[in-house]
Amino acid sequence: MVPNTAVIIQRLDSSPWIRRDNEAQKIIREAAPDELRYLDVGGVLRLYDALTGSPGVYSARDAAAMRALKAHTQFQPVLKTPDFGVDLVKKARPDSPIIQSQLTPDLVTRIYAAEKKRLSLLERAGIDGATIGRGQVGQSAYDDVKKRFKITLEAYLTRVVISEMLQNAPRRPLMNVLNFNTHKVVIPQNYGTILSYPPAEDFVVAAYLAIRITDAATRGGPSRSAKDATRFAVALYHGMGAMVMAAQAAVKDGTNWAPVEAELLRQGHRDEVAYVHEVVK
Repeated sequence: MVPNTAVIIQRLDSSPWIRRDNEAQKIIREAAPDELRYLDVGGVLRLYDALTGSPGVYSARDAAAMRALKAHTQFQPVLKTPDFGVDLVKKARPDSPIIQSQLTPDLVTRIYAAEKKRLSLLERAGIDGATIGRGQVGQSAYDDVKKRFKITLEAYLTRVVISEMLQNAPRRPLMNVLNFNTHKVVIPQNYGTILSYPPAEDFVVAAYLAIRITDAATRGGPSRSAKDATRFAVALYHGMGAMVMAAQAAVKDGTNWAPVEAELLRQGHRDEVAYVHEVVK
C-alpha cells in the first residue's frame, strides 16, 4: 500500500506508543524512493515525530530510517541562494514585466552588501534597531510580504524548515515555526524568527523588493522607466521616503530619478544617493 499521509496515520495510530518508531522504520523501509518523494508535509512530520518522539531514545535503526527519508523526500535543502528565493518571487508574479526584468539575485546580494556597509556600531555589536538581518528589513515590511506573498512564503518556508529539520535529526525545530499537533509549518508572526533560516530571509528580502518595485512603477506612471522605478524602489527600501518626496516636490518631477538625485545631492544626501547607485546597476 502506497504510504500516503492517511496510511501513515492509520499505521502509526494502530501501533503501541513504545513501538511507533519501529512502525515508522517499516513504513520507510517498505516504500520506494518515488513514494517517499511524494509524501506531503503531514506524512513526513508524522514519520519524523515517530522516529524521534521518545526523549533520549534514538536508535541506529531510527537513524538509518531517517537517512532514507532525508535522501528521498521532496523537501531538499536549498543550495543556491538567493537565486532560488528570487525565482520563486518571479514565478509568483508571472504577469509583471518589471519584476521579471528588474528583480535579480544580484540585486538582493547588492542590498546585503550596501546594508552591511552602513551598519552602526551598535548593530555590528548585535544590538538591533527597528530593522534587522542582512537586508535590514523591519516588521512592517515582513507583514506586507506575509500579506502579498502568503502562499509562496508558506510553501517555501515549509521546504526550508523541513529540510533543515531532517538535516539536524533528531533535534526538533523551533515550535514557533513547526506545530507537531497539526503537523504543519507555521509562518512566524515575528520577522526575527525568519533570520534563523537564511534562505527564507532571502525570499522575504526579494519579495519586499518586488513589492517596492511594483509600487514605484505604478506611482511613477507609464512614462517612468523600469530602471528608474527600481531606483525609487531601492531608495524607499532604504527608508528614504520622506527625503525623496521632498526632492520631488522641490524639482516638480514625480517621475524621473535624475532630477530627484540632483536635488538629493544638493541637499547633502550623498550617502543615500551612493546607496542607490551601489544597489541598482
